[in-house]
Amino acid sequence: MLKKYIYGGIFQVKGMNKPLLLLLGAGCMVSCHKDGDNPANTWTWFGTQNTAVYNYVLINANQVINKADSNELHIGVSAAFIDSSSKQVTFVNALSVNNQQIQPGVDYTYNYNYTPGSSKDLPLFGTNVIVTIRGTGDDDTVSKSVYLPKQLMALISDYPDTVHLARGVQLSWSPDQANTWGNVLIQLFYYADLSAKADSTLPARIGTVSITVADNGNYFLTPKDLGPFPAHAVIGITIARGTQNEAILPLSRKHIFYFSSASVSTTPLPVSR
Repeated sequence: MLKKYIYGGIFQVKGMNKPLLLLLGAGCMVSCHKDGDNPANTWTWFGTQNTAVYNYVLINANQVINKADSNELHIGVSAAFIDSSSKQVTFVNALSVNNQQIQPGVDYTYNYNYTPGSSKDLPLFGTNVIVTIRGTGDDDTVSKSVYLPKQLMALISDYPDTVHLARGVQLSWSPDQANTWGNVLIQLFYYADLSAKADSTLPARIGTVSITVADNGNYFLTPKDLGPFPAHAVIGITIARGTQNEAILPLSRKHIFYFSSASVSTTPLPVSR
């Protein structure tokens, strides 16, 4: 029922005192305007693994890079508040991020995208962002400082433009010492339509490969990691890290989850032997 309203994916990290539920904005993971083949349906929809998360605010910053193109930066805020009894989407009296008030849409979900090149109240990589929610009134207000992780990559030349199965792929990024999770998530996803255009014999679906590694700035994608993807396939690579915080509105007692995610993604990459 929740997935009708949510636009991101969620993964659960075990082995911690409290699981990290990192929400990834799938719509921002790829440069969708460059190609109509959107891999969003490969992500696990929010709410299917943790039905207790009814109210959330997500700050998502994604960098899309390609050697033949300029850097693209997408920063947005998404939020939804869902009644835990009726499972219906509700609204709060006010939601603001760094004093930028965000208005609900006709479906009562909140979505705001920062204009490229604008610095007005822009939540910057590696900074604390203040999220304020006013529930039933002024006395039912909570403000939370949410850390937006650092940008993962600065140089376009650091990212591949072709994936060679036999050679593997060296990935590099900038570590974030303030990343309390201590890891990054690497995901390899399959572009079915683009792959079919390149080779009509390729499968209609290949599952997303997810690899959790230490946030130390380096990981080598081995031929085994790339094994699910045949030659002539077209894939994308994303590296992401994020944070999770919680707060409770003092009067209405709404339990709010705050997620932040910083990621870097490739445009579609051809796979060769």
